[in-house]
Amino acid sequence: MSRGASAFLQSQTIVIVSAVREDGQVWCSYLTGEPGFIKVTSETELRIASSFPRSDPVIWSLQSNPAIGLLFIDFNRRIRLRINGRASIQHGGELLVHTEQVYGNCPKYIQKRSLQGAGPFHRSEKHAYRSSKLSPQQQEWIRQADTFFIGSRDREGNMDASHRGGPSGFVQITDSSTLRFPDYFGNSMFNTLGNIHVNPNTGLLFMDFAAGHSLQLSGQSYITWNEEQEDGVSLSQGAERTVRFEIDKVMYIENDTPISWVKSGDLDK
Repeated sequence: MSRGASAFLQSQTIVIVSAVREDGQVWCSYLTGEPGFIKVTSETELRIASSFPRSDPVIWSLQSNPAIGLLFIDFNRRIRLRINGRASIQHGGELLVHTEQVYGNCPKYIQKRSLQGAGPFHRSEKHAYRSSKLSPQQQEWIRQADTFFIGSRDREGNMDASHRGGPSGFVQITDSSTLRFPDYFGNSMFNTLGNIHVNPNTGLLFMDFAAGHSLQLSGQSYITWNEEQEDGVSLSQGAERTVRFEIDKVMYIENDTPISWVKSGDLDK
């Protein structure tokens, strides 16, 4: 991590986390905290002083497999940095991360938002609900979403976490256990798509930016590479391909602390 990357990380209030369970299920979640909750202790090590809600499946994933994908995203400045490596949960829930890959991404499709409130910014679980299908309310949540995050895994088991954004409605619901989303032109690195191509196990995270609630989905993703779309679904404007996600498990965690992000600009395309 360069000095510039270190300064950026230590000013952030949110990090997206992906991990995998022993059974191969990939999950994606997030941690929050006041600026400074992320501390860079060396060029290849950082500490995240925040803990997951008690029902978050990422906890159990990291206890059995240290592979981790991290996405640090500043919604207000439209800056994002990805770090992949190995992590361990320390006493008190703090994460110790050893980096293996560190790289930035462009600001495309990041919806500009500003964090509101005076804290506490740490997540606290009020209720958690598990299921194997999306409820009607959860389907509507996804239909209205302009942002979600995806965790993926390569052939060797290394993790990655990435951002996906678009206009509200860019994620389409096929049924209570299947959804589709377009893949827009981006940085042409094909990190996520490359992982999906060799390992379909993926995890999606939808955030309620008004209250901090989270909707986590674990399942398999499949890429439709050409323009002949399944079920009559056409490509969205600017999309080059689509991804079908089939749900195995659903985890909804209701947040109990006042965290909210408010839109403060147009979508950056």
